[in-house]
Amino acid sequence: MLEKPEHRGVLNQKQSKPVTRSEGQSGAPVVEPEGIVVERWGDRDVLDLVRDDPSAVISKGAVLFKEGDAADGMYIVRNGTLRIRSGSIVYEDVIAGGMVGEMALVEGGMPRTAMVYALTVSEIVKIDEPRFFSLIAETPTFARTVMRVLSRRLRRMDQLYRPDKWT
Repeated sequence: MLEKPEHRGVLNQKQSKPVTRSEGQSGAPVVEPEGIVVERWGDRDVLDLVRDDPSAVISKGAVLFKEGDAADGMYIVRNGTLRIRSGSIVYEDVIAGGMVGEMALVEGGMPRTAMVYALTVSEIVKIDEPRFFSLIAETPTFARTVMRVLSRRLRRMDQLYRPDKWT
């Protein structure tokens, strides 16, 4: 199938049903075969906000965006798992209800700072700037959710680059 250039690996656009609540939120680390520990994050409440938004499916192994790419929106994972990495450093795996690319909307016009690719076939919802501001207007706590994601990732970077606490 043809791929849209701004969404490498996106197979098809479709309307879909929301993921059920029975699939729980997770923050539990997962030990990869290579011995690295990867955190998995998703917030099921975010899925309710985009339940009627159109989605796209990205194939396993496909790159959603690369470090340095132009940024025009963020993505919410409806189902599946995406990985965020920069070079050899894996930041986290994003599961249903998680988001990637949020810095594009917060910073406005800055290039991507990491690569995101699909570990599994994944369904994603693209959030452009107008939709981002409508989500904040409809649900002001969404802004705090985005800030919490940014804060959590910043703390993770601190752990990776300054492993000795308070040194």
